[in-house]
Amino acid sequence: MFDSMWFTIILLQLLPHFTLSVPCPGGCVCDTAGYIKCTGDITAVPPLDPTTTFLLLLNDTQIKLLRERSFQPYHLLLRLSMTHSSLDTIHPEAFYDAPQLRSIKLSSNALSVFPPKVFSELSNLEQLQLDDNQIVSINSGLFEGLVNLTELDISKNHISQLNADIFQSLTKLIILNLAGNRLRNLPGNVFHNLGQLKSLALSSNQLETLEIGLFDHLNNLLVLQLHKNRIREIPPQIFWHMPTLLTLSLSGNKLQYIPPRSFYYLPNLTKLTLYTNPLISLPDQLVGRMPRLQELYLYETNLVTLPRNLFANMTGLKWLYLHLNGNLTSLPNDLFCCLPKLNKLSLRGNNLLELHLDIFKDLPSLQKLLLNENKLRSLPEQIFRHNPHLQMLDLSNNHLMYLPGDVFVHAGALRVLSLSGNHWNCDCSIMGIAEWIQENPTIVNDLEKGVACREPYQLKDRPLQSLTLKDLHCVQTTYTPSTSVATKVTSSPPSLTIARKDTGTVTARVSASIVPFTSTSAVTSLFSPTAEESYIIKTIGYNNQPEFYNTIVLDSGPDIVHNNQYNGWVYLWTVPSTGLYSGFMMSLYIVLLVVGVVIIAASWCALYRLHKVMWTWGEVAVEGHYQRIITKSYSF
Repeated sequence: MFDSMWFTIILLQLLPHFTLSVPCPGGCVCDTAGYIKCTGDITAVPPLDPTTTFLLLLNDTQIKLLRERSFQPYHLLLRLSMTHSSLDTIHPEAFYDAPQLRSIKLSSNALSVFPPKVFSELSNLEQLQLDDNQIVSINSGLFEGLVNLTELDISKNHISQLNADIFQSLTKLIILNLAGNRLRNLPGNVFHNLGQLKSLALSSNQLETLEIGLFDHLNNLLVLQLHKNRIREIPPQIFWHMPTLLTLSLSGNKLQYIPPRSFYYLPNLTKLTLYTNPLISLPDQLVGRMPRLQELYLYETNLVTLPRNLFANMTGLKWLYLHLNGNLTSLPNDLFCCLPKLNKLSLRGNNLLELHLDIFKDLPSLQKLLLNENKLRSLPEQIFRHNPHLQMLDLSNNHLMYLPGDVFVHAGALRVLSLSGNHWNCDCSIMGIAEWIQENPTIVNDLEKGVACREPYQLKDRPLQSLTLKDLHCVQTTYTPSTSVATKVTSSPPSLTIARKDTGTVTARVSASIVPFTSTSAVTSLFSPTAEESYIIKTIGYNNQPEFYNTIVLDSGPDIVHNNQYNGWVYLWTVPSTGLYSGFMMSLYIVLLVVGVVIIAASWCALYRLHKVMWTWGEVAVEGHYQRIITKSYSF
């Protein structure tokens, strides 16, 4: 017994040497694990050792025909690959007597037709790849008998239609790839037997419509690819029966509208693509609860605006691509209200003219923000106050004329900033951002591309980081008004212009020598500023040219609603846009307006009644006069 055990051990050790002694066919590479790879001028399946062949690769060969029972001798063969060859014909019984095959890959050949039931004997087959051939049509019985098939790839062919029962026997199918064909429509029940399907690729076809109920039985589907078709409309509720769906791609179609509630009941969706569609508008009720959605692609559309609640149910969103929408000029103030995990936001290549102060206030995790290639002229000073983790910001190729000097004060994590390709106007209002660039030159990554003055002409192409107050002839004074703002006139010409920096509108003209102060007795103002709402007065000039002398710029603060001059002072009447005083004044205005309307109506009513009374008295007087005349006539 001891001798027999040693004999067995020695035999097992020598077995690889015995297998290596079996000659390997010419043009092939063989190894002891049963792996055989043949290439070159081979025109038929070569003779192989049936006791060792488990995996056979016949790639890049000259084989054009698979003959009858080509694999009958190889009872251990499990996987067969014949790709990138000239194969164009398969005998109806080519795979007979090879029921053990688990995988057949016939990709990238010249196959156009298959004999009926050519695979019917392969009851153990799990993987069948027929992609990148010249298949025009598939007969209904081609896949009969493949009861254990889990993966079927017939992509990149010329198939224009499918019979309704083509996949009827493939009840265990998990992956189905039909992409890259010429399908124009699909029978409504073609997928009804595929209850185990997890991945369905229908991209790069010519689909124009989707039948109602097409996906109703795909309850386990994880990936649905419908991009790069010609779909013009989708039926309502077509995606409602796929609660496990993770990825849905509808990009590259002809969709102009999407029915309301189309994306309801998809709680596990993690990726949604809608880009490159001529979408004109989106319904207010489009997306249901999607707490796991991480990626949304909505670019290259014709959208003019977006529903304010579009992202309300996407609390887990991390990447939002909302760029290259040429008609998108504005965004709702609270559009990004519910995206606490958003990491990257792309708004580049739109037509945005301005951004609201609170547009990014609910994005505490934002790290990358792309705003380049829009038409922004400036940004609110506190726009990034709720984005402490912002690391990369692209503002290049806009129409920026200036930026508030404190616009990045709250973006302490900022490491990459792009500012080139803008229309910088180098007056005193530019000094804030110029000084910030001087202090943070390593953050601005495109200084060499030219972050320079566009105007005035005398400073054209002057780098912003090189500007000084002396270059701009600026004198800066900062103060906070308590009630009203007044400026003393002490001489005549040249004139001063008091202007709002954000609008550029002229408010008042006074003379060159000024003394700023606050007064509580001269004029009672409607403005009560906070600590952040202070005025900055700057007098500027350009190269000692009188026509550009002495403009007072009011950088921030409330709207100036009125100004007047009295005894050499200019009084600026202001009112806050929000707050108690604003509400009180608006209420008072409405009350006075209503009272005025009531008084006018009462006056008209009184005049009407007076006119009526006077008319009645006039008739009585005329009647009495005629009565007297008649009486006198009779008396004669």
